[in-house]
Amino acid sequence: MRRSCNILIALVMLAIPRAALAQQFETPPSLPGQQLVPASLLSGNGFNVNEPVPTDGLMAHFTIVSDVGTFDAPSEEMLRIRIAELPAIEELNKTSKSQVFAQALAANAAVPIQAAGQMVMHPVDTLQGLPAGVGRFFGRVGLGAEKIEQAASSPEGNTAATVGQTTRDVFGYEQERRKLAQKMGVDPYTTNPVLSKQLDDFALTAFRAHVAVTTSMSVFIPGSIAITGTRIVSQWVWDKPKADLILANQQGLQSLGVPQSTIDAMTRNRTFPLSVQTAFVANLGQLSGIPGSVEAAALASTAQSEVQARFLTDCVGMLARYSHTRAPISRLLVRRAIIGQDINGAIVAEAPVDYASWIQLVSDFANRADLKNKQKNLWVTGQLSPMAKRGFQRARWAVVEGVNPVPDQP
Repeated sequence: MRRSCNILIALVMLAIPRAALAQQFETPPSLPGQQLVPASLLSGNGFNVNEPVPTDGLMAHFTIVSDVGTFDAPSEEMLRIRIAELPAIEELNKTSKSQVFAQALAANAAVPIQAAGQMVMHPVDTLQGLPAGVGRFFGRVGLGAEKIEQAASSPEGNTAATVGQTTRDVFGYEQERRKLAQKMGVDPYTTNPVLSKQLDDFALTAFRAHVAVTTSMSVFIPGSIAITGTRIVSQWVWDKPKADLILANQQGLQSLGVPQSTIDAMTRNRTFPLSVQTAFVANLGQLSGIPGSVEAAALASTAQSEVQARFLTDCVGMLARYSHTRAPISRLLVRRAIIGQDINGAIVAEAPVDYASWIQLVSDFANRADLKNKQKNLWVTGQLSPMAKRGFQRARWAVVEGVNPVPDQP
């Protein structure tokens, strides 16, 4: 009887296609925080991160509970940024209670700044309800140009003309905001709703009431790294007026041959913070003249959330680093993701992911038909699950985990 059962099982297994047997997937786990990030990012003075930390197949989703509020961070990069912002929020809370500044805040609270200024300064409210995950950059189907054209024709975008007019209208206010952000060591274009409103309130008060913002804080937190990953770009976002920064980004994209419709789409994309946009253009500029640059900009212009914008920016930055330190990248292959091919013909996929599980999207990427019979290298900043690592190795990828992010630029 047992022998008959064994024969039956063997026949059934033979009847199932081998590909079907291979395509077994896993459910993304919730993991202990220390498996994902250093302990210093999980708890500290006035904050802790909820445990366990859920993952979505590519990214970890952290929740920070702090003395100044609860904040979501849908990636390790966003976790570092939000934690770097906490001391600034606390310091501004403390400063707001000083008698002179409290009176000035109260006196100016009833006088609203121009709506256009507020819209451009912190488009936080527009981020609600948008698909935030980076999973859209993995899979079998490419992205069409219709989203780019739609974004470029949107009447609601913060165009260069709008930004230029707004900057002229509230130039002193915008300058005060950047100066304050630099003093705090944070991004003036942060999407943190708490910090963004504080920067608005303090800058407006300083601008209207001529009250200097005096704090005991200097740039000692890792804000200059957290803003964009490179100190030189962070310095630009502190020093350059908004309109000048946007103009520089436009000119940088134009020099790469990016069509105006794509430039408009990126400029008007409210989910792509100007600081990150500047980093993307700087990173892409390091790959100037390489086929695929225009398509990379087009894909980036369709970003639907800050985490997507940062993901693509980091991908390009890591490819530029590879090109300068290992083997020159000869072209960018852009479909859903941005990957490279070096002068030796090897495929180079740089993925700033936290924890990759073997899910359908990841399998689709690993087994892309257009990459078969090629030498393939996968570099991830985080880690792969054991099952995901085996899946990539089965698909003949050489995998390197724990890659350092793009280092500081001189």
